[in-house]
Amino acid sequence: MSVGKMTLHRFCGDEIYSVESATITHYKDEDGLFAITFRAETGNPPIQTLPDTESLSAKPFAEWTLKLPKIPAVALRTGSSFLIPQGYDDKSQDYLTNLYYCEHEPMDDNEITVLERSGLRVRARITGMATDVNYYDGSNPRTKIVVEADFTLTV
Repeated sequence: MSVGKMTLHRFCGDEIYSVESATITHYKDEDGLFAITFRAETGNPPIQTLPDTESLSAKPFAEWTLKLPKIPAVALRTGSSFLIPQGYDDKSQDYLTNLYYCEHEPMDDNEITVLERSGLRVRARITGMATDVNYYDGSNPRTKIVVEADFTLTV
């Protein structure tokens, strides 16, 4: 059952996938901050694919981790917006974002916007930029990832 959509705006067109699982997990890290991870997993078959990647039968997933001083129940209010400028944090030497297609790639210029909130359901729109999913050498423009889904907050 689809809970949303993931669109990859590539240099050669759009790939569109149904989001089959969208979750928000959290824990308190060693610095006393709440690490809140949004994870979107797609299913097969894709809604729309492109000729250069069709044979890969991709089933991408993406993750974004926020570090916040407030618990998720307080921080994730309708209208809230969060930025994750870099996908890799040099200070902690950890990935804050991850797009898996055929390889794992961090995403930069990320924004998470809470569109609606009802109990443990959080409707969010998340965007980010990554190396093109079929040209990891950087020879083509970056891919914009857009996920809009109903995420379930775990307790």
